[in-house]
Amino acid sequence: MNTRSKQGDKELDQLERFIRETPVEVDLVNRTMNKYESSRDTKPSEKNRTRKKLRQRVMVISASATMIFSLIIVTGLISPPMAATMKEVPLLSSVFKFTRDLGLHAADEKELSTKLNTSVTHEGVTLIVTEVVYDGTRVAIGIERHHKEGGNSKESLSDQISKIELLLNGEPLDHTNFSGVFRQPSKDKDSEVIEFSDLRSQGGTPFPKQFNLTLSTTITGISEPFKMDIPVSDIGNYVNLQPNISRKYKNNQFTIEQIILTPITTSITTRIALLDKSTSVDSRQGISIDVFDEQGHKLKISHGNGRRETNEGTSDFISDLRLHPFETLPKAITIKPYIYLYNDYPNGTYQLDKNGDPIIQYIPELEIIIPIKSQQ
Repeated sequence: MNTRSKQGDKELDQLERFIRETPVEVDLVNRTMNKYESSRDTKPSEKNRTRKKLRQRVMVISASATMIFSLIIVTGLISPPMAATMKEVPLLSSVFKFTRDLGLHAADEKELSTKLNTSVTHEGVTLIVTEVVYDGTRVAIGIERHHKEGGNSKESLSDQISKIELLLNGEPLDHTNFSGVFRQPSKDKDSEVIEFSDLRSQGGTPFPKQFNLTLSTTITGISEPFKMDIPVSDIGNYVNLQPNISRKYKNNQFTIEQIILTPITTSITTRIALLDKSTSVDSRQGISIDVFDEQGHKLKISHGNGRRETNEGTSDFISDLRLHPFETLPKAITIKPYIYLYNDYPNGTYQLDKNGDPIIQYIPELEIIIPIKSQQ
């Protein structure tokens, strides 16, 4: 092979690299050629001789690439590895995937969420609802913010949202029938996930299996709220247990009232009552729980909510804790209640371990093992 052929192959390889690095757009040929030519230390005469030939090559390669890309999008005929790669592209990826919530990762990977493209624009800012999932325990909604061309904001979407209002089938949700909104960040400052749950385990009305949700979001600096209608449907496919198993420790009665296992959430409802009926449960003495499968794998906590229930002059504390899902349905789960240790209780701070984490103390008397299959 002569020197000119080697040089031509080298230039073609470089040209193909530029094409791969250049986003697909209407003027792909000119953009790629400009990038290619600006990077070469080539004499004008050589540039003129090769420009036409190279431009023709670029047009053929880019047209083929665009056709293949379009075919993939339209037909959906892609392999799992290709699908995983394409999901990394920002415009094609899920807001859920970039949270720290493994349940929302599963909602995306198992295609349990409903993909949407509902948007509203005010004063050059567009809010888009990208997806929603409801598993009977929580509703999660992915939101993105887009600016008009040339616009940007130093503030994150989370910082700019000053108010969120929700209507279920036209009726407003308030503290009596839903948990309030829990928010978590996603892939960048222009995206986040908002979540909420009903209070069915705490005396509230359960959400229906299907409903229309109206999301109204107020952005700082923009007078008109962003209102969007979102269809919501329960994905089903969950295990609902009501063990009502109790254990006693000192003057506390600890009860596991309900366990719901879904592909995206582990939800556990507990009740703490005082046996001496003399006082209310002190939140600083509150009993928390860790949840393990039969192999000792501990679930991570997502979030939760709780409230006091007054009954015959006493006050029980009911808590709904939501954790990450089990990868596979376990044969049994173990509930290990614990308390935090304090310095100079009740006004002191947490005792911390060498990593700076609060020290906990498990309460063996309250530990409960619940077989799953025998109670389905």
